[in-house]
Amino acid sequence: MSFGRNNEKCRLCGFDRLTLVSQDKRRAFYICENCELISVPKRYWLSADDEKKRYELHNNTLSNDGYVKFLSQMADEVQKVCDSNSRVLDFGSGANAVLSQLLNKKNINCRAYDPLFDKFLQNSGERFNIIVLCEVIEHLKNIRGEFEFIDKHLSKDGKIILRTQIYYDISKFSGWWYAQDAAHINFFNKKSLQTTAGLLNKELKETEHHDIFLLT
Repeated sequence: MSFGRNNEKCRLCGFDRLTLVSQDKRRAFYICENCELISVPKRYWLSADDEKKRYELHNNTLSNDGYVKFLSQMADEVQKVCDSNSRVLDFGSGANAVLSQLLNKKNINCRAYDPLFDKFLQNSGERFNIIVLCEVIEHLKNIRGEFEFIDKHLSKDGKIILRTQIYYDISKFSGWWYAQDAAHINFFNKKSLQTTAGLLNKELKETEHHDIFLLT
């Protein structure tokens, strides 16, 4: 493979040394030499309209048993760290906000927000004890900006629960199924997740699920 540089800066840490690690017929993937985030350059991104259309094709509803089972793991992790007074935000909830519905059924006060479908938080001063991002961070075009926005709505000593598939072996990245989704533009390992936690002055903690992490 012919290795090269990307003249963009890392969207996570701002470092300016990004090296090509993989390229297919559709896209190129670069790794930050500092935080190890693997990212897709802007020229390959889907438009907001195209991305929204892709989401609207998904059967992400309460009637989809597989999807409900998948989200129930997140709901269980939320339940472990909240109490009866906790206010929870489902950030990147999608059009149907299924996770929010599951949490509310557990008598957990949860609101849903998705930048593509709902703008209620834009001018809101609301704060939440727990903010959940389920399969969201791999889509973020402005990682630092979005986490600054999240931090603005997180209460003092609040917690973040996020879910994403992480990569372990860079030599196997080119064949990784998670990188085949055209809407996925960020790929994290534990080091880049620790960098994310550091942006918020949080500590990264693992859970019993390999793809669910707690920032506290």
